[in-house]
Amino acid sequence: MNIFVSFCLLVKTNSFSFVQIKTNTHSFQKRNYLKECRCQFAFFVFPLSKLDYFCQMSTFRFVTVNVFSFRHPEKYESNLTDLVSIFSELNLDLIAVQEIQDDDKWKTFRSRLGFDYSACGMAHRKYFGNGFACRHPIICSENQVTDSYPGGKRAFLQCSLQGFEQIQFAVTHLDHLNEDCRLSQIAEFQPNEKQIDILMGDFNALTRNDYSDRYYQNIVEGKRRQSGWELPRFDLTNLLTNTWKYEDVFRIANPELKDEDVSTCAYGTRIDYVFLHPRLTDRFFVNKCEIIDTKGVTDHNAIFVELKSK
Repeated sequence: MNIFVSFCLLVKTNSFSFVQIKTNTHSFQKRNYLKECRCQFAFFVFPLSKLDYFCQMSTFRFVTVNVFSFRHPEKYESNLTDLVSIFSELNLDLIAVQEIQDDDKWKTFRSRLGFDYSACGMAHRKYFGNGFACRHPIICSENQVTDSYPGGKRAFLQCSLQGFEQIQFAVTHLDHLNEDCRLSQIAEFQPNEKQIDILMGDFNALTRNDYSDRYYQNIVEGKRRQSGWELPRFDLTNLLTNTWKYEDVFRIANPELKDEDVSTCAYGTRIDYVFLHPRLTDRFFVNKCEIIDTKGVTDHNAIFVELKSK
């Protein structure tokens, strides 16, 4: 059994005892009625599984990013060292990645970031895999794979962490060709039915109010017409936010940003997201959410989120 140890000061009087348990991040206080009077130091030992009752972490930082199989999108050489350099200074608790394989690159990446715990789930053979790496023990994880689509099978990896047992994390990477496929895939995954609290990843989906009319016509719709891609649709993000009531974390933190300032991919659009279920807002608030410039070492920018406990 993992054990958490703390010293505290115990003061007793003839009417009550006052117990203050000191930890790095939180204090827990309790009063009990007693008949005697004395002052002493006490030593307490708690199972780590109960730690979150006594010692809630005040801040939780995480990132989601598509790492392009740890290859540079133009040079096709390894981008692993560059990615580690970008993320190592963020003091992350967790990172969620897309387009990985369960191989030495993934192992090296999480090791160099100082993450001892991980989970990985593949989609089609060894392609379109998702992964979690974190500082906290993963107490359970599950990977779900969709049926076959023209753009390939896709996966949905979920997990919960020790100390955060009541928070369900999930990462996915949806179809890159067609909105109807993305809608079918998210319907298979059913994050709302699974009570996913934090849903993130590469959704390949658009949000209309990310763009001014001119930018939308020239860049969002214009590039798609020129390239012969599907025209812009917003069904997926509308489903997540309007029907299933998930909150778009970046939009909450940055309500005024638009156009190139919200871009997470090479085509000038935002297709990477973190969605937060409102049931978490009783315990956490979004202190910060930023797009991290990956400087072209992968074909996506990263989304950084900092949650703080209330």
